[in-house]
Amino acid sequence: MKINAYMQDETMNVEEEKLQGGVQSLEVGLTVLDALTEHNAPMMLKELSEVLSMHPAKVHRYVVSLIRKGYAQQLSDGRYSLGERAHAFGVNALKRTDMLELTQKYIAQIQQHLNCSIHVSKWFADGAVVVQSLESNHVFNIITRVGSRMPLLKSATGRLHACLQPEYIIKPLLEKEWASSAKAGQYPANWEEFLQLKEKILQQGYASVTGDMMAGIHAVAIPVYNFSRQLDHVITCIGTEDQLPADQMQQAIDYLLGIQQQIDALFNPQVAV
Repeated sequence: MKINAYMQDETMNVEEEKLQGGVQSLEVGLTVLDALTEHNAPMMLKELSEVLSMHPAKVHRYVVSLIRKGYAQQLSDGRYSLGERAHAFGVNALKRTDMLELTQKYIAQIQQHLNCSIHVSKWFADGAVVVQSLESNHVFNIITRVGSRMPLLKSATGRLHACLQPEYIIKPLLEKEWASSAKAGQYPANWEEFLQLKEKILQQGYASVTGDMMAGIHAVAIPVYNFSRQLDHVITCIGTEDQLPADQMQQAIDYLLGIQQQIDALFNPQVAV
């Protein structure tokens, strides 16, 4: 009786597919896959059946097919979860995602919380270029135009980018800056000092300046990494001494690092927040 019922069920499915011009069995299978995805935790067959409002035997047939194709797997305790192929889809989707678009809400949070000017930069062939600029609500704003190339030695933005690029790319660019501005007291003043600064920046996870680029102007820059743990862009908070006091910089830095961890967790789930 059960076998006949299944045969009738399949016959009805075929007829429905002809009428709808689609593959209903595929749609049902994807619905099962959606349930495993949205639950975000392994599920017993009974639980999956209840979520789908579908007979367990029918659910089991689709799960078996998903397992065969690598989109699901059965754990040792009998529960079902996503398989390697499903995870591969997620990875590929993240790789195609515009990360700058997804980090906009975090950029807005930073601006609202610290009330300072923000600029976002990306690395191009020969330097760090501003791709987005937001003003604060203060009467006096530090405005960085989109398209501006930031100095690698004197700006927090440039320093962070420089520390996260290969040294064979950075060294000639730094030497060019040193040659064009022989300013007394400039730091870093040579390659050895840059390497010392690089070690510090990489260890602390951010770059900052207090009046290095312009007297009375302070800035903190944090990195945003993509799914492959490569630098995607840098978010920099800029303010005057009144807006971003030197003696309160650590509070701003701690806040920015907290935001950076949240972004990291979004694109790199293995990173603990």
